[in-house]
Amino acid sequence: MELQKAFAEINLKALSHNLNVVSKRTRNSRILAVIKANAYGHGAVKVAEHLIRKGVSNLGVAYTNEAITLREAGITTPILVFFDRDNIDACLEYNLTPTVFDLETARKLSAGAYRINKQIPVHIKVDTGMGRIGFDIRKAFEAVTAISSMKNIKLEGLMSHFSEADLKDKEFVNLQLTIFRSLAEKLKHHKISFKYLHMANSAAVLTMPDAHLNMVRPGIMLYGYGGCNIDKLKPVMSLKSSIVFLKKVPAGTPISYNRTFVTKRKSTIATIPVGYADGYNRKLSNHGEVLINGIRVPVTGRVCMDTTMIDVTDVPGVNYKSEVVIMGRQGREQITADDIAEKTGTIPYEVLTSVGQRIKRIYR
Repeated sequence: MELQKAFAEINLKALSHNLNVVSKRTRNSRILAVIKANAYGHGAVKVAEHLIRKGVSNLGVAYTNEAITLREAGITTPILVFFDRDNIDACLEYNLTPTVFDLETARKLSAGAYRINKQIPVHIKVDTGMGRIGFDIRKAFEAVTAISSMKNIKLEGLMSHFSEADLKDKEFVNLQLTIFRSLAEKLKHHKISFKYLHMANSAAVLTMPDAHLNMVRPGIMLYGYGGCNIDKLKPVMSLKSSIVFLKKVPAGTPISYNRTFVTKRKSTIATIPVGYADGYNRKLSNHGEVLINGIRVPVTGRVCMDTTMIDVTDVPGVNYKSEVVIMGRQGREQITADDIAEKTGTIPYEVLTSVGQRIKRIYR
């Protein structure tokens, strides 16, 4: 019995290919695969399991609840939690590695670990110019020195984040890297060292070899985006659907809310079971395209919460069994997250992470 009329197809072979691109560019660096936000919409547990089988040694998530989901699925690989400062007991219980960016959290971690006689590894985040979180670089040396003397704290990593590694002008990010290296050297001179030094996100993996240090944090590139032609990254997710209603209408027929589209000719209109509740952006109303029988066809009228209408008048042989590709390749045509992002004024990250949870993920 078919219950799912729309699904996201996750190509694990493409995921492996993209990981190989990372590996070839960063031969001497450990890979921490970023799988926050449900692996950028691709399904964190399945993606993590596949990446681990392919040799990834560390994982990164935004919040503790994401890490707990992985642990409860049986994943034992080290997991770095980027942004959470409160769930101390959970970090200890589930053997998670917290990112520390303030002294209060460090003290709580120390006290909690001391109470149960356990060493807890931490990565210390310093702000070199991103302006998001992290110790002020002017106070970072003193902060790290203080944390290094706290009981049951193991200094495992020192990290920062580039703010614009995707730009051609590298002046600012090179300054960030210089600041970070200087701090690491100063700490080392005072006998405070770390197993891992890391700053490189996907853009830095691809364009800043000096920033690879001994660990990198690829995210979007694992899922097929963010590279240039030379990198040949392969999109991992395709979004596919089918037709739930097909009708022939005369010229002058309004389609969807507010009559923003009215047919100018006798037309065949198909309704597909994907809408803005599934992450198909409402800005694609009268603006988006999908593929059917290898032909690009336009979205007609407003995108609804659960459905979208498309004009299939010029598609020969269209029927209820016809596959509709919302994102992905069909025949010689392809629609990527970049294409959708350009039409909606956003970035491919948002397109991928917006694919709703009621869209089933199928792994090939």
